[in-house]
Amino acid sequence: MANGKPTLYHLNNSQSQTILWLLEELGIEYDLKLFNRIEQRSPPELKETHPTGKSPQLMTPTGRVITERSAIALYLIETYDTSSKFKIPSPPAQADDDFLKEDSLISFGNSTVMPLFMLRLVFMQLVKRTPFFLRWLVSTISSTLDKAFLSAEIELHLSYFDSLLEGREYVMGGAEPTRADFVNLWYFDWGAQGKYYEVPKYKNIDAWRQRCLSRPAWKRALEKGNGYDLSEG
Repeated sequence: MANGKPTLYHLNNSQSQTILWLLEELGIEYDLKLFNRIEQRSPPELKETHPTGKSPQLMTPTGRVITERSAIALYLIETYDTSSKFKIPSPPAQADDDFLKEDSLISFGNSTVMPLFMLRLVFMQLVKRTPFFLRWLVSTISSTLDKAFLSAEIELHLSYFDSLLEGREYVMGGAEPTRADFVNLWYFDWGAQGKYYEVPKYKNIDAWRQRCLSRPAWKRALEKGNGYDLSEG
């Protein structure tokens, strides 16, 4: 864009909040365009900048539109984090704390954690939206499937992530968040707000989540955004 600043196309109650958080952490100048959901869907105006009409979208100063939080976070950190504050610590906390581990954990959030929580959301909404006279049947079926498969999968993968955070402030072992934190926070905050997992059961995850949410930059991002309530999915 002509003013030399990136522009975030931000949707309320969405994953975009973590990109707004990153922009505040970086302390750079940026433009912010706010959009509100229409019946829980993205407004059609977001398709004017990208065919999918999703958020977040980041328009670079050259006019290129980047989507997907991992790619946006990578661009912002590589472009604007000149002091390497939010990059993987060097030397690493452990030998395998490298870009491969960070990328695998980012994929873990998107391809493993999110689908599990989404399935639990579907079960919950299915029961909630079923007519009263059939609700007992749907509730029984959903509960049976949850106990037979979903609960064990959530326990397995969240216990794994919880163990990775043992003794760490942030995912990659440094004193500051990296892309793994900026991307993964949303999955676990969404899960906590929606009650898709037992928050107290995973003490390291909860401590990490609260640590991120207590950062001044996160609080500034909440003030500048237009709503962040994930309790309804």
